[in-house]
Amino acid sequence: MSSTKSLFLNLIQRDQTDDGVQLYGAVTFDTAEMAERCDELNSQFADADDKNDDDVDKDAVVEGTASIPNEIFNMFKNLVGAGVLGLPSGVAAFGNSRGALCPTILILIIMGFIFGYYFLLVGRICQMTNTRSYREAWETTVGRGAWIVALNTALMAGLGNLAYSMILADTSRSLLSSAGLDFSRTTCLIGVTVIVLFPICLVRNLEMLAPFSIVGLAGMLFTVIVMVIRCKDGSYTAGGRYANDLPPELRPSFGSVGASGAANPQILLLVCMTFQAYFAHYNAPRYYHELKKKNVPRFTIAVASSFTLAMATYAAVAAAGFLTFGKNADGFILNNYSTEDALAGLCRFAIAMSLAFTYPLPFLGVRDGILDLLQIPLPERTPAVSNTLTICMHLAFTGLANRFRDLGLVNAVGGGALGTCVVFVYPTMMYRGAIRNMGREATDSQHREAFAVLILMWIGIVIGSIGVVVGIFPDLIS
Repeated sequence: MSSTKSLFLNLIQRDQTDDGVQLYGAVTFDTAEMAERCDELNSQFADADDKNDDDVDKDAVVEGTASIPNEIFNMFKNLVGAGVLGLPSGVAAFGNSRGALCPTILILIIMGFIFGYYFLLVGRICQMTNTRSYREAWETTVGRGAWIVALNTALMAGLGNLAYSMILADTSRSLLSSAGLDFSRTTCLIGVTVIVLFPICLVRNLEMLAPFSIVGLAGMLFTVIVMVIRCKDGSYTAGGRYANDLPPELRPSFGSVGASGAANPQILLLVCMTFQAYFAHYNAPRYYHELKKKNVPRFTIAVASSFTLAMATYAAVAAAGFLTFGKNADGFILNNYSTEDALAGLCRFAIAMSLAFTYPLPFLGVRDGILDLLQIPLPERTPAVSNTLTICMHLAFTGLANRFRDLGLVNAVGGGALGTCVVFVYPTMMYRGAIRNMGREATDSQHREAFAVLILMWIGIVIGSIGVVVGIFPDLIS
């Protein structure tokens, strides 16, 4: 194989293992973008093979072609996933009146700025070090311990699969109930896993899943619109059209605890949910290098715009869900809506379709990550090995999804425990490593920023750690 083709395989393998793992809140996979990028690379390498191998320019091969509007759309699509439907329960964790929305909106804005800054920082690190992936940036700036980054990413992808399974169990049960069929959540979960998820995860050509990336975003935006409509039309208030369809624990319930609830440590559950909602940082290098005429100012415009749109979407979901159901907002807010509500049924169907057909993407990221950590060489990754691991993983995810019912809690604990590292810790270590490698060429402002991100990292670690404890031991903290 020529050196050109070897470079091609290396880049594709790097994309699949380093930048191809995206989670549902932050983690939405984009198969359309991946397929287009592979086609472009194939075409470029075909032309390059006609030339002398010594003339191949790596930077020319992967020159970005995405405009700023395209970048904004793709980042926004990456950020907004089904995991944000747990945000209303984050508000309900510390408040039960309208006033609780004031600290909620403030938290979403502050965390959006912080996460947007760190997303931008990862892109800047790639620009400073001329690296093209999160893992490559780590190896260049920090050096050792790349396996920890790989493990963290695999676990984050696995958390996405767990959330997908939980959501599909709830939505499939609600959809069947709308059709007059009454099945337990466990039965629906097993059925979806055996009939839908397992066969899809055996598909080798993932290009067929590309259209569902757009379907997922459209379904999410449609769901936000429906939530706002139901919040305004009073269908779930006392005497409303669907008020009596719900069990007591899902009916709207309000009290007098508003902004003062921000003093309750339970508010950190909401903060940790934003760790998951704004999570997309592992793909920052890809977005930076896909930008046409890439430079930091242009990348800043794309990042600021996409995160601002995400903030507005998250605020709309949190406000509409909480103002409709108050302290009884479920960890997956669509569970609060009646099975007789046709619009809510359409939301469930759209999201279920999107999650079912994008489920293999984080799943394959986890599976490949496990094989990498086990140091199993590619020639030994036979179908028998892959399929056996696939079965074991499905058993694990299905068992966990049957055990855990609160999506908001899973988002909070997972985001606080795992998201903290990828968002706060690793970028800080990489940036400080890059400044250290620059030696005397580093400016005073860069040294000050390196110190500032270190402080911000520790703040993130403390918040994330307390949020995890609050989620696991709520009575102890109270």
